[in-house]
This record gives sequence, C-alpha cells and structure tokens, in this order.
Amino acid sequence: MAFLKGFGILAAAVLLIMSMSFWAAGKARPALDAAARAALTAEGAAYDFIELSGGTVHYRLEGREDAPLVVLVHGFSTPSFVWNDHIAPLTDAGYRVLAYDNFGRGLSDRPAAVYDADLFDRQLTELLEALGINRRVDLVGYSMGGAIATIFAARHPERVRSLALIAPAGLGIKTNGGMDMLRRPLIGDWIMRLFDARISYNAAAVEAKSAPNPGAFLANFNRQLEYRGYGDALLSTLRHYPLGAAHDAFAVAGRSPRPILVIWGEADETVPFDHATQLIELMPQAQLRSYPGMGHNITFAQAPLVSRLLTDFLAVQGTRVTSGGAAGKPRGPLARMEARECASCGPGDEGLSEPTLP
Repeated sequence: MAFLKGFGILAAAVLLIMSMSFWAAGKARPALDAAARAALTAEGAAYDFIELSGGTVHYRLEGREDAPLVVLVHGFSTPSFVWNDHIAPLTDAGYRVLAYDNFGRGLSDRPAAVYDADLFDRQLTELLEALGINRRVDLVGYSMGGAIATIFAARHPERVRSLALIAPAGLGIKTNGGMDMLRRPLIGDWIMRLFDARISYNAAAVEAKSAPNPGAFLANFNRQLEYRGYGDALLSTLRHYPLGAAHDAFAVAGRSPRPILVIWGEADETVPFDHATQLIELMPQAQLRSYPGMGHNITFAQAPLVSRLLTDFLAVQGTRVTSGGAAGKPRGPLARMEARECASCGPGDEGLSEPTLP
C-alpha cells in the first residue's frame, strides 16, 4: 500500500513538472506580432504582410503586374525562402512570382487551429483574393506544398492554369518511430513543445549541407524558430494533414486537361520516388522528370536545374510532352509530343469542363 502511495506521489510530481515545463516552454519565445514584423521588415528579413481570416501571412510578390503569375508553395517545415534562387529566373523569363509562408511557418502567423487540408486551402484561396488575383495561375508545389497545390487544383480547377509538383507529398511519406511518437497525445505535445527547436534545427542542419550557401540556409530557417507556435503548428500538421492520404485529390486533378509537370529525385528518402508510379496512374497527363542520385532537397540543392525545368514547362503550355525515356527525361503514357489547344488561358474560357473536389 505504501508503495502504491509513493508511486502515486511520484507520478503526480512528474506530471506537475511536465505540465509546468510545457507551459513555460510555450511562453519562452516571443509572439510573432505586429512589433516583431515591423522589426523584421526594418532589418530586411521580411517582404510584405497581409491579413487574412486565419491570421497574417508573409509573402513575396515580384515581376510585372501583367505577366502570368507563378505561385510557389513550400513544404512541411522549411518556409518560402526555399524558393529564393527561383525568383529571378522566373521573373527574368517573363513571369510574375508569388511565394508565401504557410501558416505556422516562416513569418506567417501560427493560429490556434487544426492544420489540415482545409486550413491551407483556405489560406491560398484568401491570399489570391486579397491580392486581387482574379486570373488563372501556374501553381508549383514542393513536398507538402505539392499536396497543397494538388488539393487546390482539385477544389478550384477554374483558378489553376498549370500544375508543377516537386517531390510531392500526399501519396505517402517515409515514417519512423519518432514521428509515430509525436502523433501520440500528450507525450507528443510535450516533446514538441520542449524540443521543437532542437529537432527542427538538427534536421535543417543536415539539409543545409546540400544548399548552395549552408550558412544562409540555416540563418533563414532558424528565424522562424525564434517565435512561439512553430512546433505546435508542425505537430498539428503531422496529425491532421493528409501527407499520405490525398489520393482522391490527385485523381480529381488528374482528370483535368491542364498540363502537369512532376520533378523527383530518385534517391528521395522523405517522399520516396516509388510513389511516382501511383502518381502517374492518377495523373496520366503528367510529364515526369526524375534524376538518380538526387534527394528530397532537389528544389534548393539543384535550383538551376529545377528553374530551367519550370521555365521550359511554363513556356510550352500548349504542348503535352511525355516519353518512355530514361531517368531525367519525360515519362508518361505517350511516346511523342502532341499539340493541343490551350485549355487554361484565363477565367471564363469556353469549352473547359473539369471535375472538382468538394
């Protein structure tokens, strides 16, 4: 009996310590508020901010106002600076470019919300509306951004001119015991609240090694860790976003006549290249370009290559390119170039009938 009583006291003490450390960790970092944003802007670490229903969003918009708009959507943990080396090539090629931080990442708000597909879809929808963008866009998504872009294209086909997916999540990701632990209630919340900065920094340090400028990569990545709410947002996303369960959206987007480009490193250990087979089945019109030896970081590690692929793809919107060639060449059900009418030239185009996802 005394043992049980002692064990109960010990358990209560541990629970109290965990609760206090959880609360303290939540208050240890400053909030990303108006004052913080003003300071970030003054020091040149931020571009522009806009208020949406879910919170304030940090974004970068460059290029001629009358140019076709390319929207760049980043992935799970690394915010929009991952696109920095793509802005100039795209604007130089004649496009207007919009890159933004998803909620919970970068310098965008970390709302107390469920980070599911609806949240990120609503964010992108409202962002385009708030910026007065009322024409079709060329949508590019990397990793989880690929799933966000695909779901957006499936739900709002009238707003998307073309779709480019780089190592897209949504059909499956590589999991491990650590991720399974984080998905568990209470213990996952406690681990992420206390150790999110260390966990995220360690992962980013590995990725930074393949960046053109590792120091700049880590500095940009760490900036988001200075403010509270980042870890909570990642955890909610891990628990609620369909990182491996967006098959219906891929199928719906795959029934659209719009052109699709898929870029993938065959040595990807985050979103395994094996999922490309299923993606092509769901999106038979997709042009797949894959590269042996390249990993999940292809977007920033091989930025010149990816930018060239994107600009070449965007330049031939009226052409489907598929081939049965080797890695690094187009792949798909057709073995030749086939001209077609542009079915995605702007709102109100006649004759375009596309499926939608509720």
